[in-house]
Order: sequence, then C-alpha cells, then structure tokens
Amino acid sequence: MADILLTFHCASHDADSVTDALRAACDAPIHIAEQAVRGWDFGDASTAERVSGLLRRNALELIVDEDALGTLVDAVTQSKRSLPVRWHVVPVSARGRIA
Repeated sequence: MADILLTFHCASHDADSVTDALRAACDAPIHIAEQAVRGWDFGDASTAERVSGLLRRNALELIVDEDALGTLVDAVTQSKRSLPVRWHVVPVSARGRIA
C-alpha cells in the first residue's frame, strides 16, 4: 500500500492525550510542532473556538500506510480532549535518508 503523511492539528493542551492515542494505535514516529496561526480561524469553528488574532496549536505528523488512516482517526476521535481536532492527508510520493 501507499504511504501517507497524516497531520492532526489540535489545541496545545490536548496534544499529550492525542499523542498517547496515536502511540497506542501505531508504531510510527510522531513529530510534534507548536504552531501559531494568525488571522481568522476556519469558518466551521463554533463561536467559542473562533479566533481573530493568534491561535496557538500543535501539529502532530506521522507517515503511515494508507490502510492505517481509519484506525488512527478513530483513535483520535476517542481520545480525551477538550476541543475538536482537524486532520488532513498528503500522499508521500518519495522519501529517503541522506547520510
């Protein structure tokens, strides 16, 4: 099967529980980055989630086989968190290691 880059965007205070859920569901390394998003939040955000200035969040990225997508999204869905999580997938056409 093909590899995908799966990214979850979550509130900073939810990152540990989302990471724990992903680690329980797969062995892939999880890369965690703090992000600052400036501007208006997504239009589908509830009033409590909307920001007009600066949104601080974490991005959790992992490369997995595309067959794992459903399992990982389900794991995050069932994780203990206080705010919604956004996710997206990008196909990995090539990768390697340069020594």
